[in-house]
Amino acid sequence: MKSLLPLFVILLGAVSTAAAERPNVLFIVADDLNDWVGCLGGHPQARTPHIDRLARRGTLFVNAHCQAPLCNPSRVSVLVGRRPSTTGVYSLQPGFRRVSSLADAVTLPQQFRRHGYYTFACGKVFHTDSLSEADRAQEFESWGVDPRWAFSPELPRLPHKLTRVPSSSPILDWGAFPERDTDHADWRIADDAIAHLMGAPADRPFFIAAGFRQPHIPCYASPRWFDGYPDRSLELPPVRFDDRDDVPEFAWYWSFANSG
Repeated sequence: MKSLLPLFVILLGAVSTAAAERPNVLFIVADDLNDWVGCLGGHPQARTPHIDRLARRGTLFVNAHCQAPLCNPSRVSVLVGRRPSTTGVYSLQPGFRRVSSLADAVTLPQQFRRHGYYTFACGKVFHTDSLSEADRAQEFESWGVDPRWAFSPELPRLPHKLTRVPSSSPILDWGAFPERDTDHADWRIADDAIAHLMGAPADRPFFIAAGFRQPHIPCYASPRWFDGYPDRSLELPPVRFDDRDDVPEFAWYWSFANSG
């Protein structure tokens, strides 16, 4: 949900199945990313060997732009193939199936499903809570890890506030939590996706979508990730104090500070 950070989508075509000359597709989606990765020449202190290796194996778009600076309108745009100016979805609500012009829109997973693909989703593919249970059944053939999970459901309720950062909204919190990486929902989402990659039906191609939650706010990560970047060693990017001077007045209605 961070302003001006792109929705990051990767499409990977695997080797065609034996049953058909149609490729398997793994769709990986996460939001709130920026260009602070090695393959984009981002922040000099960022260590991102895995995404850099993936970029070397595929096609890297270095001039890509998000459709909207929020997760719901961006995800709707990608999944129905229409701009926010067409969908009319600009904020975290409404769920797109509640928009009359989108009630019968064919989404990306539906298109694959209609053409004989096995379809599976785990984690946050559509915006959290934007689909009813009945809607979800119409999108993917099978669902895994609940998209509402941010952490393992066995963990106690998150104790806001975790940090000393003043904010009117706990969603903007950040800090070292939980203790183990394996308690992040993303860990289970990865396991879920891998299991379905290995166990997908052999008689038809698959479209598997894995929606990761991190680094979506609140910005929590296990202690070892904070330990790798001590505060005293951080190199902050330059800050333009006049950066918002040319922002139109209407934009301020979207800020957390004015959201009540």
